[in-house]
Amino acid sequence: MINWFYYSDTNTAPGDLELLLQKQSYELHQFPQWEDLIYRIKETDHSILFLKANAIYDGFELCQEISILFPHLYIILIVPDHMENARRAMNVGASNILHYSSEQKEKKDVIDQAVKYLKLRETGVNFHLSKNCKVVSVCSPKGGIGRTTTAVNLAVTYAQMGKRVGVLDANLQFGDLFMHFDIRPSGTLYEWVKEEYERHRFSLDKYLVEHDSGVSILPAPLRPEFFEMITETHMEKVIEEMKMRFDILIIDIPSYLSEVHLKCLERSEECLLLVTNDLPVLKRSKLYMEALDSFQFRDKIKIIHIHNKKKKQLDLGKMERILETVVFSTIPAQEAVIAQSINLGIPAVLSHPRKPIGKGFLTLAKKLIHPPAEIKQEVPPTKKKGVKQLVPMKGRL
Repeated sequence: MINWFYYSDTNTAPGDLELLLQKQSYELHQFPQWEDLIYRIKETDHSILFLKANAIYDGFELCQEISILFPHLYIILIVPDHMENARRAMNVGASNILHYSSEQKEKKDVIDQAVKYLKLRETGVNFHLSKNCKVVSVCSPKGGIGRTTTAVNLAVTYAQMGKRVGVLDANLQFGDLFMHFDIRPSGTLYEWVKEEYERHRFSLDKYLVEHDSGVSILPAPLRPEFFEMITETHMEKVIEEMKMRFDILIIDIPSYLSEVHLKCLERSEECLLLVTNDLPVLKRSKLYMEALDSFQFRDKIKIIHIHNKKKKQLDLGKMERILETVVFSTIPAQEAVIAQSINLGIPAVLSHPRKPIGKGFLTLAKKLIHPPAEIKQEVPPTKKKGVKQLVPMKGRL
């Protein structure tokens, strides 16, 4: 039983919020007096409050007051468009935020998220504690190269091998990892920071979403502006918490670097750097490697070549000479297969396990667990003048 409450300091009607709830067989209780609302909250559990107060009272101050009194109350703060401040909302205990101009679809999504959160909080999720978790980051400075696709399919491959696998979406502004699994998260990294970390409780059980494949996902915030609340300290703690629950933890890193993402790379044992044989990608990847080298992460990097048979430019040897590093593994691009798997929300290794791309991820997964002894990470730079001109050597980039 979920109790839905609505309070406005000017007694304005809830509008289509009430209609949306009625469609899901819920009843919305509106309170003209603040004291009546407080009394009702004291008498009920599993409650969600829509709080709209900016005329007589300060909505943020009221939200903070009520969140302190009732830390388990799910508060959806409704504010004017010009006052929308996600960081401040989180700091005062709001679980989500709406603004006056929010469309009906956005309101419905907020309602659905609140319901799923309360249900998950009630049932809980049990995880075993793992002592030896391998942390693997997937990264590249090139957008659209397939970082999320690689993270998803590598995770599912390990799950099929009997491993307990977790995936952390570190693309904090526009992460869509959950879409690749065709799931809607009931909680995200943002909610964990706000509801657990800030209260010195660190359990992830209410925020991890388990896919049918056995992979558990901690999604990125659902709203881009929420990324500002998440710091490198939060990331370090959430990685440590996930390491206790899984054998393999895979982190999806965006194309840019920040202190948050450097912390993810620091806590990783392997950094899979995706490249293609295009010169701009190789040059950017070389710069990326040199940036990581300055943080002493170079030894963690393993080059993964996304090979597209339709594009024949540089051969493997030239790629390795430019990068001054051997290619650790190759994965076929198969763009049509990947596009279909994303649209269906079914990872390619499940929908097309016998295709070259499925075999490629299986080979990569095995190599990461048992790397070939003969592989050497450093390749002496070529002395051929033509290759030197393609990409400047270290120190000149």
